[in-house]
Amino acid sequence: MKHERHPTQAELLEGAVRTLEDVLVPELQTPWARTTAMGLVGQLRYAAARAAADSLEAQDIELASCIDGLLAEFPALREVVSTAELRGDRSWDLRARAGRLLIHALDGDDLACAAIRSRLRPVLTAHVQQDLGETGPMLQAFLASGSLGSTG
Repeated sequence: MKHERHPTQAELLEGAVRTLEDVLVPELQTPWARTTAMGLVGQLRYAAARAAADSLEAQDIELASCIDGLLAEFPALREVVSTAELRGDRSWDLRARAGRLLIHALDGDDLACAAIRSRLRPVLTAHVQQDLGETGPMLQAFLASGSLGSTG
């Protein structure tokens, strides 16, 4: 008995992208329809990248560890993070706390501020670079379609 394998999510998404790019987009008559289809291509590529590895959970763990370490070493920073707007969403709340710490460290010259700049800022910078890498396919699709950069 032969075992048939269902297509993986990545294979399904790639098939949808190829169908849009190779079959539908060349047949679309208006620039708006082509732009919309290429935006959909970018969204599908982004979905495929997210399906392969959703980095948000790993980022949250790394960010929480960094913030917890700063708060343990510099307890006075607890007052700084207490002013962050919290929404009950872990990712949002972590980034709100990180934002408050970065704002606090802008003009400070004490050890806590130096630690925020040397420990927290590189973590957040790496996360932004990772996020841009994941969302890049959507931006590329918009650039390829001409929808970004046109002002009229």
